[in-house]
Amino acid sequence: MTKHIILFALLSAASAGCAKDTPTEASQTAPDVNTTVNKVEVVAEGGIAALDIRYSVSQDDRFFVYTQRHLCNNNCAASDSTSGSLSVAANDALFKTVFAQSPFDFKDDYGTSRGAADMMEYTIRITIGGDAIKTIRADDGTMPEPLRRIVSAVLETVSAARK
Repeated sequence: MTKHIILFALLSAASAGCAKDTPTEASQTAPDVNTTVNKVEVVAEGGIAALDIRYSVSQDDRFFVYTQRHLCNNNCAASDSTSGSLSVAANDALFKTVFAQSPFDFKDDYGTSRGAADMMEYTIRITIGGDAIKTIRADDGTMPEPLRRIVSAVLETVSAARK
């Protein structure tokens, strides 16, 4: 009997240790059918410092996540990260900006600028209604102004919340 209890405890601990539930991974699960999930994520990679910067904001719970690390091949640890809640006013203003731009009218890929090693490349992922996802790629030189307004709103809103 004692062997079974110990075996059960070891198996439970092993499976708990393997489970991951980071905010961005948890949000990728299927939403409840009675819930509207609106979310915007911006991943900025590259630049002169070879950075990987990630912003994620969920409208429903006003939760944001920010991480910054250097680009590397073996999952470098974050050099800066934070998460928290936005004020109602900041959250409303951000998503008003996102929805004002008609995100599903953007092309999927605007390409990258030649010879622009110091530019950031962006992947913008917008989720509306939990499953309508639009992914857009561009860099500092190819990004159209309406998309730049969304990216700027996300960066500025999260930056202000960090202070």
